Amino acid sequence: YDLQQISEKKGEKSMAPMTLKERFMNQLMGKKVDMTPVGCTTTYGVVDFMKQCGYERPLADTDPVAMTELGYAGYQHGGFEWVKAMGWDILPLSEAFGCELGTPKIDLQYSVKGHPYSDGVDNLTFPSNFLEKGRFPIYKENLKLLKKKVGEEVVMFGESEGAFTCAANLVGTELFMKWCIKKPDAVFKVLEVTKQAAIAAANFAFDHGADYYAYAEPTSGPALMSPRLWEKFVLPVEKEIVSKVKGPVVLHICANTDPIIELMCETGVAGISIEEKADLKLAVEIAHKKGVKVFGNVATATTLFSGTQEEVYKEAIKALENGTDFLCPGCGIAPRSPLENILQLKKARDDFYK
Repeated sequence: YDLQQISEKKGEKSMAPMTLKERFMNQLMGKKVDMTPVGCTTTYGVVDFMKQCGYERPLADTDPVAMTELGYAGYQHGGFEWVKAMGWDILPLSEAFGCELGTPKIDLQYSVKGHPYSDGVDNLTFPSNFLEKGRFPIYKENLKLLKKKVGEEVVMFGESEGAFTCAANLVGTELFMKWCIKKPDAVFKVLEVTKQAAIAAANFAFDHGADYYAYAEPTSGPALMSPRLWEKFVLPVEKEIVSKVKGPVVLHICANTDPIIELMCETGVAGISIEEKADLKLAVEIAHKKGVKVFGNVATATTLFSGTQEEVYKEAIKALENGTDFLCPGCGIAPRSPLENILQLKKARDDFYK
């Protein structure tokens, strides 16, 4: 009522109420919204969410009901305005290709322990039954269950590692980065296969009700490769992937992505997700010129996990002032992050628009 009065005094037409899904999708597509959506576009396997919903990891890594309830808990208890499907790590593709994974715990994600193609990639192919491997059958049920819970009122997204990060997992990151210099043909050979997997995974998610898909490409960050190599190896692959999936894509890359923000936007994605080490204001300026939206970028380790509520609030306000399109953590939320800190994201957003 107060907002309506203010807008009428300014001679503006008040905006009709929006569902959370309408707000999110309008923002992603460049239409007007009443306020910035708040949530998380990476992983949020938070222990406090588990306590609230009654389902813990590692059960929530492999059981579709537990996975669904933990995904919904971000919306129900954390103030998030959209929900995540497809689990709490970014290894679905690598696992389906045969990577050996470590054992997850309540506060520990799966990690890659073995690289099936470290001795060579001559036998690497994309299997026709790829979506029957790994946890994809579990994700299929998870997507159905979560979509049933949120309906058309709340956005649901799927996520996996991207083609480049998957390729590095299959070979071994250190060796794969050396190949980028010494054996570029081998790099392209692996990417040709993992590219097909990335497309299949996203379309699988869209076919089962996802509204957008997030690719995490931490291995392609500037800490590991130069912008020149990114343009050579990552950009063409991401462009092709985005052109062949059935819905909007968000690209997440860790660390300071300032040197490659423009390249990230040239992939054709609808949005980019960046960490606090990147210059959010500059990223917004570059991205908006290319019609791309920005997700970010409250610090996960130094603020959400170990900071005070006041520090989270201030950093969230700063992100809003710097023009973020979606107020989010800069990366996956650390499992032991306090719920009280996470709730400051929505509080800051709400106060910002009062």
